[in-house]
Amino acid sequence: MDINSDEKSVVVIGAGIVGLSVALKLHSEGYKITIIDRNEPMEGCSAGNAGFLSESNIFPPATKDILLKLPGMLISKQGPLIISPTYLNRMLPWTLKAAATLNKNKFDKIVDAFSSLITRSQTALHQLSEISGSRHFITSEGGLVCFITEEAFQARIAKIPLWREKGISVRVMDAQETREMEPDLTENVVGSLFFGNSGRCSNPQGLGLSYFSYLIENGVKFIRDKINNIQSDNNNNWIVDGELANYTASNVICCAGYHSETLLSKFKIKRNVVSERGYHLMLPDSGVNLNRPIVFGEPYFAATPMEHGLRLAGTAEFASPDLPANYGRATMLKDLAKKYLPHLNTDNAVPWMGIRPTLPDGLPAIGEISGHRGLFYAYGHGHNGLMTSAITAECVASLIGRRESPVDLQPFSITRFS
Repeated sequence: MDINSDEKSVVVIGAGIVGLSVALKLHSEGYKITIIDRNEPMEGCSAGNAGFLSESNIFPPATKDILLKLPGMLISKQGPLIISPTYLNRMLPWTLKAAATLNKNKFDKIVDAFSSLITRSQTALHQLSEISGSRHFITSEGGLVCFITEEAFQARIAKIPLWREKGISVRVMDAQETREMEPDLTENVVGSLFFGNSGRCSNPQGLGLSYFSYLIENGVKFIRDKINNIQSDNNNNWIVDGELANYTASNVICCAGYHSETLLSKFKIKRNVVSERGYHLMLPDSGVNLNRPIVFGEPYFAATPMEHGLRLAGTAEFASPDLPANYGRATMLKDLAKKYLPHLNTDNAVPWMGIRPTLPDGLPAIGEISGHRGLFYAYGHGHNGLMTSAITAECVASLIGRRESPVDLQPFSITRFS
């Protein structure tokens, strides 16, 4: 199938929030877009996003504390993060690369790179959602991180100077101020951090499907097919080999999440991404009224008020994507959340699991394959997929348009792990 081989033709592989954002941005700039995915749009990890558009996520995932706890993660069933013993062979090389981020120089560079994306994300998200008439899904009430132990509270307060240095607004609130802001929190709360510029998405899947509907209504093609290979022809075009057909275009953007590196392996892209299985629990009638997303500081997971109820999200499990879901990882959130929300109703809770594509330093991979003009990638966004989806789309658009990117993309090159 010859989709289009002129210089404005683009195949986007992946119909999650990153792929759809890239497609929407490029369509607004006049590109001829075809989206291809093995599944229906927004059926992967994008659908279960926590919905918290957090400005605080500027740090790499590895800490000394987490690395010391790795042996326990192999046997734990209740921790916020666990590792399946059967996945250990994949996790060992990933962990070594993650541990390298503890080097101060590398840590500082990662925080700078994260901050460059995060601090531009809200504006980019607002602008992109306006294009498709989807702005109503995004609100900006700020976000709260609350604590019930003084030790955890003080440990987080210690990070404030770095947040502020990177232009992130954060305010310390005592127990009274915290409960005045969110009356349904427990009386045991000792304090909180308020991130005033953080936001919320009331329906992450709905937002992506709104993008998709707009794109289809305006001439973008969607093809459901499994892509097996990407190759160039002799006319400066790319041929995308699917199980149902082949597709030709001048530009290809791989936004296939966890599966991206399989498609790019022939271009000497090594396997750096791992399967971080994220879980959430949707409460249709929670019995509490929250005004904004709240992160519970000790177990570190979020409660976000949404269009269809309250979403508890944040536990993770490093395991093969093919293993059956362990929904106990979601239902365990009931009792943990009640320590912070004592009047929480968990009846009729609905669990969910999705595969987060996570790279060792936490940064996404955004760039063009060296020596292969017209072949781009944007994947590995981990916990920041929705938050950084629109700014990622702006970066990809700048690459294709051969113009200056809104952020320095060197730290996001996948060759950083070579």
